[in-house]
Amino acid sequence: MMRKIKRFKITSRSREILNRLMRELPLLRRAGFQSQPEVSAFITDIFKRLDPGVVYEFNQDAHWELDDQSVLHKEMFSACAVTLGDQLEPFLESLPNEDKKIAAMTVMLEFLKTAILFVTDLVKEQAQKEECEALDLQFVYLPSFSTAGAPKMLREAVLLDKTLADKSLPLILEKIHADKIDVTLTQQGILAPRFTTVFLVPWQKAKRKGKK
Repeated sequence: MMRKIKRFKITSRSREILNRLMRELPLLRRAGFQSQPEVSAFITDIFKRLDPGVVYEFNQDAHWELDDQSVLHKEMFSACAVTLGDQLEPFLESLPNEDKKIAAMTVMLEFLKTAILFVTDLVKEQAQKEECEALDLQFVYLPSFSTAGAPKMLREAVLLDKTLADKSLPLILEKIHADKIDVTLTQQGILAPRFTTVFLVPWQKAKRKGKK
């Protein structure tokens, strides 16, 4: 078992995110932004409110059985929960208009993408140490994008079958001890804090060079 509980820092990517937002000039104008420095300050303000956390754990031979059919069945995978913390939603609610909320959510989803990539890099390193390779992510849970412009990685994410995802999400959260980073599942099946995601990274044994 390899459990990691981590509060971590992510890079701000402020220039990249600024460029992304500046492509939405009509939205920014409706939101009340008057200049590029104002948008930069907005991104920095959101960045300061991040409190990223992650828990992830390696599961081998699919011992995480939900029922007799063992619906969550993969040979080897890492299950990961990543959150940006609980300070973003109050900030969103405080914003004066819907367009500014959409701009803020767009920035927050970019930061969520950064956090996911940070964690998947850790998992890939771990897999390499075990002479394995990490495969493409499979998302069990993604927060609602609403009308925000989500990054391509999240828009085109591979999602676990919804029935399987709904059934397996509580089990995964329990197994990886998501409560360690204050992630909870509401009765409506929504994760809190809002900007939280759960995904699987399947592993496979690395192919040895010279062998087919």
